[in-house]
Amino acid sequence: MRIYSSVLEAVKEIERDLAEMGIFNKSLTVQDVDVRENPDYDSRELPGYAYMITRFDDLKDIFKFFFENTEERISVMLYSQAELDDRIYGLGLNPGNSWVWRADYWRRFLKEGKFSYTYSERIHWQLGPVLNELSEAKGSRQCIITIYDSCKDLQNMGGKARIPCSMYYQFLRREISGKDSLMLVYTMRSCDFYTHFPIDVWLAIKLGKWVAECLKIDFYNFTHFIGSLHAFRKDYEKRRIF
Repeated sequence: MRIYSSVLEAVKEIERDLAEMGIFNKSLTVQDVDVRENPDYDSRELPGYAYMITRFDDLKDIFKFFFENTEERISVMLYSQAELDDRIYGLGLNPGNSWVWRADYWRRFLKEGKFSYTYSERIHWQLGPVLNELSEAKGSRQCIITIYDSCKDLQNMGGKARIPCSMYYQFLRREISGKDSLMLVYTMRSCDFYTHFPIDVWLAIKLGKWVAECLKIDFYNFTHFIGSLHAFRKDYEKRRIF
């Protein structure tokens, strides 16, 4: 696993790994949309990918790297902040407030005014118990916020409904070099590099920082495991690196 001290250094190297080592994979569905006859969704994939970031001074620049168009970049940044607010608000919001900033993308997934799930719905009731455990048991290995719900999501395979790409966030409070510190491990089953990766990474790191601030301790590092890291043809053909 590669370890980076810069967010931008990480994303540049990850993009290069996708270009140089990605294998071909034919996607059948994306979210809950059938794309098996659409070559735009042929993908380059890195299965079982992992990396760590130890410094976050340039986190805000992740959006500039992925979204060159200023208007699009601003809407993505506003979406990301609104989504973070939805997730830590403490109520299970659906559809929530974030999607309107990327309405052209998200509107197609609304069914009778709601999404099949939101992260806000799945996170909100777990925040209190996890914060309590982190406060009371510094060495705990049990501080996990789970997004994937097998009882619900296994029934939606095959494109019946959207299934979360995230599996869980694990928070580890440890003493490192004499400092009370928080580490975050983020595990995903799937991640679309050009559409969702920068948002997923920004949201995860911001969630980790928020938890660390609640505990009044340092946020130490971010480890990311991805079952399928991929880029779709419609996106990677625009990038000269591919």
